[in-house]
Amino acid sequence: MLEQIPPEIISHIAYHLCLFPLALTTSTPPIALLQTCKAIYQAIAPERNMRLYARIYRGWFDVAAAERRLGNKGLAGSPCGASGKDGNGSGNGNGRKGNLNMGMTKGQEGVTTARLRAQDLVDEMKRRVKALARLRQMVERGDVTDVSDDDLWVLYFMLIENDGKNAEVLFGDHAIVHLPTFLELYHRQHLLAAAVEPGYPEETIGRSLAMWIAWLVLGSGPEDETLEQREERQFVLRPYVFAAPRYDAYFAPWTLPTLPLKHALAAADESNPYIADLVPRSRLVQVKAYGRQLDLCPPNISQAAILRFFYRRLGEEVEETMVAAPFMALRGDGVGGSGVSTRVHSTSTSRAGSGTTTPVARHSLSTSFLPTFSPPLLSSSSTHDLDFSRLSLCYDPMHTPGMPRPTWRGSFEGCWEGTFSFFDFDAFREMLGGQAKALYEGPYGEQAQVWKIKETWVRKHGWVRKERKNEKGKENADQDEEDGYEEDEETLGRSPVSGPMLNAGFPIDQVTPAFPVLAPFAAEAATLNETIQQQLEALEGYEAVPEHELDEMMQQAEEDGDGGEDVGLELLLTGTGHSAWGNFILKGRVRAWDGMASLVKEYAPDSRGKWIYRGYVLAGDIFVGRWRDTYTPEAYVGYEGTFIVNRR
Repeated sequence: MLEQIPPEIISHIAYHLCLFPLALTTSTPPIALLQTCKAIYQAIAPERNMRLYARIYRGWFDVAAAERRLGNKGLAGSPCGASGKDGNGSGNGNGRKGNLNMGMTKGQEGVTTARLRAQDLVDEMKRRVKALARLRQMVERGDVTDVSDDDLWVLYFMLIENDGKNAEVLFGDHAIVHLPTFLELYHRQHLLAAAVEPGYPEETIGRSLAMWIAWLVLGSGPEDETLEQREERQFVLRPYVFAAPRYDAYFAPWTLPTLPLKHALAAADESNPYIADLVPRSRLVQVKAYGRQLDLCPPNISQAAILRFFYRRLGEEVEETMVAAPFMALRGDGVGGSGVSTRVHSTSTSRAGSGTTTPVARHSLSTSFLPTFSPPLLSSSSTHDLDFSRLSLCYDPMHTPGMPRPTWRGSFEGCWEGTFSFFDFDAFREMLGGQAKALYEGPYGEQAQVWKIKETWVRKHGWVRKERKNEKGKENADQDEEDGYEEDEETLGRSPVSGPMLNAGFPIDQVTPAFPVLAPFAAEAATLNETIQQQLEALEGYEAVPEHELDEMMQQAEEDGDGGEDVGLELLLTGTGHSAWGNFILKGRVRAWDGMASLVKEYAPDSRGKWIYRGYVLAGDIFVGRWRDTYTPEAYVGYEGTFIVNRR
């Protein structure tokens, strides 16, 4: 009788059987139904009906993000079994033309969107079903010590691809893997276990992924977190937050103003703990996903650790501390914990966010997340498109092309508020001397700060709008392309700034403008304009792009396929701000390759020192990174702290 049922009806029955709660790991494919008769098997066997299982995949998992990102041929990777590399060992090669037009600008969902093949989705479903089944068994046993990097990649991809369906698989009463419980086990059996061992914890791919998964799911801790739990969490995070010389927070050394490099740099002296490791290295890993090998790098563990350590909910108080302010410690005016009292109160400027930007819903680990679980950082996969592109295009500073310059338009402009932190200076010095105890026990302080940043785009002098090929003869167009290519070869890798990176590449002999005696808004505007003029004067051969030409510049950069490199498109940042130490001026630029902002922060008119801030705007409009003193030469390890600010 079953043989008489039309195949499409059998497929429909199988589809609904496989979408039953928990059926993904127990009844996909539906073994019992497959074993009934030959006709049923021929109708719904995976190798005979891939469209059915692709449909089942779409019923269980979100697909839009993968189609945006992997339908983009610049990020799509290579089929499993193919190397996908060029002679340099890079999946993307060193050439920029034909690659950078595959990036995504702020607010876009992708340049090219194509539906994934049924085979791609079936391959990914097999991978996820096996991984989720393994993770479920580990959680039930209470032992995740053997969790693999591949399984953690599955969880990470599901979170940054979530548009609603993926969360139902990981949270709630019908979750296949209860992710908060898994994270608690991982915390105890991996992160805490490594922290209590002698020396510094090793930075691994698995720990980096787990740290980011924890940030996306748990943020900086549940609302009912006890004092003991908080202290234990921060104990585990301390190395990745405060040991800046050990754990890098950048995709490439911050001292390199322009990437990719044309030549390798000399290795650093690893035996001297006071010499900074500024050698660029490839962070390439190959990850199997959707039936192909993706070339990318793992997300940065320090960034997630800083977020988990310092991100606070609106209204949460920051403890008062007694730590010497950095500018006093470096001048010798204060000593360790006996200096100036740093008091950060529960004010609007002491929060790195607001109710609308809190990254996660705060739940106890024992509380089941509802199927409608939708914290801001997981409510829309498009929030993570830019970060995914950065992982895919910025894993090798010698070969990968990086991001197109227009990507960063609008990423930094606006008002930001949050905090910066500083580790006790004596404890920092002891840590450099090899005393790990100082890292785990040294006091730290925080200060609130507010930034107002303005973007200024510049280009090479003499820019002329290019004629399109259909507007002139083919011979002339081809000749122009050849000439342009020769110019690219001559100027490739040349930075528009020539000053020290401790000053964001600008000359150190420029006098920082003082705030004039005017009304507050007028004083800020006057200082801002004067600082912008100084920045423009320091860029020989460059001019500001008029606002009415900016859209055309961005369009040409996309059409040329070089990301704006040929016309010298650069993004300058200028701003003002204030903290408890007074008013300050910000000036710097954005490294187009990975979007790293370098900003010099100088207090004016009162001298509170000069500091170089370096960081990234991540998903959720959270600007995170590290600051460093500008007294210590670049080649040496400087005094560093962290910062985290949110767009107002």
